Amino acid sequence: MTSDEATEKAANATPVTEPVGEAAPQAVESDPAPSPAPSSASGGSGAVTSLADKFFIHPQKPLPQFDQGPVKAYGVTQGRDAVAVDHFALICEPHLTPRARLAGAYNGISNPNVIRLVGSGVIYWPPTSEERYTFIYEKPIGPPLMRHNEFKGLDMKPDIVVSSIIRPLVTALADVRDRDMAHGNVRPSNIFAAMSGDVIDRIVLGDCLSTPPSYAQPVIFETIERAMADPIARGLPSQEDDMYALGVTLALLLRSRDPLEGMSDEDIIRQKIENGSYSALLSRDRFTGAILEPLRGLLYDDPGQRWSISDLQQWMDGQRLSPKQAAKKVKAARPLHFNEERYFRPSLLAMDLHKDPGAAVQLVENNHMEQWISRSLDDPQVMKRYESVVESMTELGRGAGYWDRLLCRLSIALDPDAPIRYKGLSLTPDGIGTALAQAVIKKEDIAPYAELMSQQTVMFWVGAAPAAQMDVGVLVGRFDACRAFLRQTSPAYGIERCLYFLNSECHCLSDKLKGYLVRTPEDLLRAFEKISSSPKRPELFLDRHVTAFLSVKDRKDIDPYLIELGADEPYKRILGNIKTLATIQQRSRMEKLPGICGWMADILDPVLAQLHDRDLRVSMSEKIRKIAAGGDITKIAALLDDPKITQDDTKAYNDARMEYFKLRQESMELQADMADPDRIKLTTGREMAAIFSCVLAGVIMLFFAFMFFTKSSGL
Repeated sequence: MTSDEATEKAANATPVTEPVGEAAPQAVESDPAPSPAPSSASGGSGAVTSLADKFFIHPQKPLPQFDQGPVKAYGVTQGRDAVAVDHFALICEPHLTPRARLAGAYNGISNPNVIRLVGSGVIYWPPTSEERYTFIYEKPIGPPLMRHNEFKGLDMKPDIVVSSIIRPLVTALADVRDRDMAHGNVRPSNIFAAMSGDVIDRIVLGDCLSTPPSYAQPVIFETIERAMADPIARGLPSQEDDMYALGVTLALLLRSRDPLEGMSDEDIIRQKIENGSYSALLSRDRFTGAILEPLRGLLYDDPGQRWSISDLQQWMDGQRLSPKQAAKKVKAARPLHFNEERYFRPSLLAMDLHKDPGAAVQLVENNHMEQWISRSLDDPQVMKRYESVVESMTELGRGAGYWDRLLCRLSIALDPDAPIRYKGLSLTPDGIGTALAQAVIKKEDIAPYAELMSQQTVMFWVGAAPAAQMDVGVLVGRFDACRAFLRQTSPAYGIERCLYFLNSECHCLSDKLKGYLVRTPEDLLRAFEKISSSPKRPELFLDRHVTAFLSVKDRKDIDPYLIELGADEPYKRILGNIKTLATIQQRSRMEKLPGICGWMADILDPVLAQLHDRDLRVSMSEKIRKIAAGGDITKIAALLDDPKITQDDTKAYNDARMEYFKLRQESMELQADMADPDRIKLTTGREMAAIFSCVLAGVIMLFFAFMFFTKSSGL
């Protein structure tokens, strides 16, 4: 079995748990959906859970040296009763979308300096009584080079750093690059070293899949632009970002003192902007010799000038690279006074506009900002972007949210390389999806995300940012689509559609599925099958989150039924639910689902009420109950959608109506006649007289005809 097949098998495996020690008392459920239950008995937070019944994860055995920020590591054994902890599991947090789709590409990396992934998938996690995604790795032999958030420096010798750190890391990052991905998690606390005394025998680069890209990276390892973004919204990393993090890693290993000690994240960013990353990180140390070249090359703040993996490989082969000229940063000749500070650099001003929004707006409205840009900065590009801000704000108007819109676009004009700053958020376009998912899960305000998309703020950022840093066509198309989604109110659209469209790895966030990690349409049906046995199950299966999730995952599963799902009539919505789930079961060739079928049978009264024949309703209900026991949703959908049954019922109903109408007319006529007896007698007499006259006339005519024929024959 290949590693990809093993991963897929693990992802689809049913988790098992084993009680260890005394079970913790279970809290009373109050969620719309019941919490998922393990397939075997669980014993609370001390239980052992497994992936594919092969890797057994021990919640009572934490391994903090392998933690990735809030994503915690735990010991793993390869047998239920095994003692040796030779693997570790990273248990992902629900609000942090992991990079699970890269597991296949990651498994293709065959490098002893890259930690080996042996399994991944969804498990039941006893401490929280919910499903979680997990990555299981081989346990490195040695400890990390440095503790997390420890930056003082190791004062290592350059030759040791080159032979034991740079060479293996370059081969590791080259293999990561060749799998068409970037690592995004390069730092000393994520590099593990096998030691023989003071000698480093081998290093291993750790996990990069269990959190959103670079979420666990301290600010010091991020480029200036990515460091400005909220950790959840840093977006996809690039090879250039990995090389910068490698440069910072080398700086920390080589230096003996920390010039940034005690500084906040914001102060570290300011130091890098003012002095450049190299000076900010190494101003208290002086390096000479060959090591100086890669340090300077990797710590260029301009990604276009920064050394690549190929440059570093050439340097290791003994080639001397021509020094690159760093681009000059924009700096004003005279400062702008704002918030009791003096600002020479527009990037620093852009960072601080939110600190006094009223004063920032006044800078624009009294033309002080325009004068500073034109007279002190003397940068035509900044002036052009500023004019674009003024023009766009005129179009958007001064209604509600004017200050927020103005400051957002002004910060983009001043520093187009920085993230989008809006209402306290700091986001890269690639990171909006992961940030929105976290906001939905944590019940935070999601209105700012909808406003960013509907007001074309991302488009403004795209127009201002250097085109070389992104695929403009992809971004424009993506956020144009989101604007269209927001304008539609029908199921499968709105902000929910934007969430799953921008974050394709996000699991379904419907409250109906709370506690379940639904990543595919098949997962959805299996979760509903478990929920079906609970008395707390919801009335219907699909809501706005589920419909949007399914439509993004596979439009053929749900889009044909969106009109029914959005109908006002309850029976149409029920039919839309049934047809959608039936389509998933049929197209995915899934197993029988008797729980869901029984659930459907319980909610069919509004649908059966559309039939006119009471006997037919009883008969249909009995048939559906029998089908439900077999677990085939498609048969239930086919029976309810059978046009012949509907046509026959309608025809019988119409025939009965006509018969009733005729009988009713007769009854009314008889009642009218009985109200006037004399008229009945007269009418009846006339009818009898007419009948008698006709009979008598017939007899006479027959008599004369007989006489005529008798004479003619001579008898």
